[in-house]
Amino acid sequence: PKPDGMTWQEGVGIALVCIGLLGGAYAVAQRPAFWIEFGGRLLQRLAPRIIAYLSRRMTPDEEDAYRRAYRAGRGDEWLRDRMRNRRKR
Repeated sequence: PKPDGMTWQEGVGIALVCIGLLGGAYAVAQRPAFWIEFGGRLLQRLAPRIIAYLSRRMTPDEEDAYRRAYRAGRGDEWLRDRMRNRRKR
């Protein structure tokens, strides 16, 4: 065999290990208790970031522009434009 290549035995061994890992993951993922626990832990870890994202304030300039647009009856339009511009950045 080539010194830099993989033999067929190594390839078969790696394939069998991968099949075993996938089979174990499949067996665990079928249990509803797994998904409930997984979702709970994920939410617990991400909750501070989600709360920080949802509760962040606009800059004073943006807030002033929004209030002027809101008074003029274009508050929703201003928010849509703001979200479109943020996605383009």
